[in-house]
Amino acid sequence: MFRLFSLTILLLLPLQSIASVSYTVRMAVYNNIDSLQHELNKLSPEIRKTVEIQKRGAQHVACSVHTDNKEKLEKLLPSYQKVFPDAFISAYQTTEINTIHTNTVKKTEGNKTEANRTIPQAPKNNTVKTVEIKKSPPLIKQKIVYKPYSRKTVNPTKNDISLYDRFHQKTLYLCAYGKDTWSPNVLIHVAFFDKEVIFTPIMGDVSPRREIYTIDNNKLYISQQGLFDSEIWKSVDSITSDYYLISSWVNKTKVNTIRYYFDLEKAEAYVASLK
Repeated sequence: MFRLFSLTILLLLPLQSIASVSYTVRMAVYNNIDSLQHELNKLSPEIRKTVEIQKRGAQHVACSVHTDNKEKLEKLLPSYQKVFPDAFISAYQTTEINTIHTNTVKKTEGNKTEANRTIPQAPKNNTVKTVEIKKSPPLIKQKIVYKPYSRKTVNPTKNDISLYDRFHQKTLYLCAYGKDTWSPNVLIHVAFFDKEVIFTPIMGDVSPRREIYTIDNNKLYISQQGLFDSEIWKSVDSITSDYYLISSWVNKTKVNTIRYYFDLEKAEAYVASLK
């Protein structure tokens, strides 16, 4: 009788990837959690149950719970947009990669049956989480797959855009100093609709409000608690590719001039630079 040694070698198998897509409604990004919660409370109780808040650094992101049912989110989207007009459906594509460990050598004695022996496989990584260094993390790609209309200002420096079209159904970001020298700077999400304008604070010590607006003789009038004053209006002083420079007038006297950005990230950077 003599001893036999056998080597069982696990060969590297081709990588197998399985792509899966989940959907969520992105509603808003706030630095102030209390302001975000105030806006979420405007949703119906049933709709609020479908919302979660994700904390990313100093920001709080309101979004719906992830689902693979896009049609369901399309039906819910109008309910979200009643409070968050810029809400949109976003897709997250996750690719699961299954790999087999290599260079594993096992020493066994002879005279043993190996016919029924199976090769163990590494478990699948089905969730996005911190993984061990030997495991391949999932590949994630985010893309916007559904947005009924765009509220972002495009080509603002064109000369043939009327004042009405610059505001109607558009979203701007108001950037300003705080009310007092010790107050935090202000960043407000300003959403214009057909006749209504909604001011939602993202940063700063200000309260949300809803007003109505109208445009007459190249002047923007915004009501105060639903009432217009012909001596109070706003005018667009200058236009850049990033923002409008808008002045407020009272009794033909200019009282302030404020930037209204088109892009949230640029607005945040500007507010952070204010001293």
